Amino acid sequence: MLPPNHNDLKIVLFCGGSGTRMWPASRRDKPKQFQPLVGDISMFQQAVNRIKKGFPLKDVFVITGRQYVGLVVQQEPDLSLENVIIEPEMRDTLAAVGYAAAVLDKKFNNPIVASLWAADHLVKNDDEFIKSLKSAYEFAKDSGKMVSIDVRPTYPNIHVGYIKIGKMIKKTNGQAFFEYIKQIEKPDLSTAKKYAASWEYLWHAGYKVWHTQKMLAQFKKFTPKVFEGLLKIQKAWGTDSQDEVVRKVYPGFEKQSVDYALFEKMDPSDVVVLPADLGWSDIGAWNVLKEELSRSQQDNVISGDVIDIDSEDSLIYNKSENKVVATIGLKGLIVVDTADGLLVCDKNKISDVKKVVEKLKESKKEKFL
Repeated sequence: MLPPNHNDLKIVLFCGGSGTRMWPASRRDKPKQFQPLVGDISMFQQAVNRIKKGFPLKDVFVITGRQYVGLVVQQEPDLSLENVIIEPEMRDTLAAVGYAAAVLDKKFNNPIVASLWAADHLVKNDDEFIKSLKSAYEFAKDSGKMVSIDVRPTYPNIHVGYIKIGKMIKKTNGQAFFEYIKQIEKPDLSTAKKYAASWEYLWHAGYKVWHTQKMLAQFKKFTPKVFEGLLKIQKAWGTDSQDEVVRKVYPGFEKQSVDYALFEKMDPSDVVVLPADLGWSDIGAWNVLKEELSRSQQDNVISGDVIDIDSEDSLIYNKSENKVVATIGLKGLIVVDTADGLLVCDKNKISDVKKVVEKLKESKKEKFL
């Protein structure tokens, strides 16, 4: 028997988010996924480099807004422009996943796709990541099911959703596949503690491997209006009317999460779960970054030219080039200093950063967004 040809797998990297909870580093013209928040290169570059360890770049596709195409090309110059699928406007993940399914189905005739949100995820175990994608591909190809790659919890995280799994279905290449029971959105702390202590619950990483026609069938079943629009885009793709049709149809898609609209409604028998030890976290806000990078709660996370005296449990980021930041006796604070913005925030109030962004919009201070 010939070994599986993993080059049949098409990998979609979604890079359209605005990252408002990580202001002032994350900005409208350069959101968090294109920023070097962890290490010397951006989260997007880290994601592409990770994927290239197991798959050719020609099979990697990036979905992003037109305003970010320049950043994609600048940060990954070897990626073909044909592999950049442009969203005319941000319509949340339901529209983005459907767009990817329709376009790649047209280009490759029902390929298997890995949809990844890894452009703003921290993944420490690259080898396990590649191994999991290949195992998921093989299972999806053999079974026709969607495979969800999720993560064993290491602490009671209240910032992520959870997946409940059932009995083991199959074990291959040292990895086990389990029944999918249900998806649970972000729990409170007491519930998260129960989940973290149980083998039945995983962190929901959002990595899915699926056939394009299987995914389009879910759109037809659960969001028929969006499906009709996707068919129009698919028919026009590759023709002279492609851009015109996309500009006309895409803004009409409902703005909703693909988890709520599709994945939570799918027949559980159509989904299997692959738990993976990825060293994973979703860097959605400064306090999450602090939790992930510090060895213990009392430790500080410090980046840039910073002089600190007697602070604890704080994140201090100096992103300005010609300035030193000095801090004394901080406790549980987030401090982020850039060339034109400064954030000082209680780490437990970090969700209110979105309110700061809204106030900047209301006061027409566009240059700070």
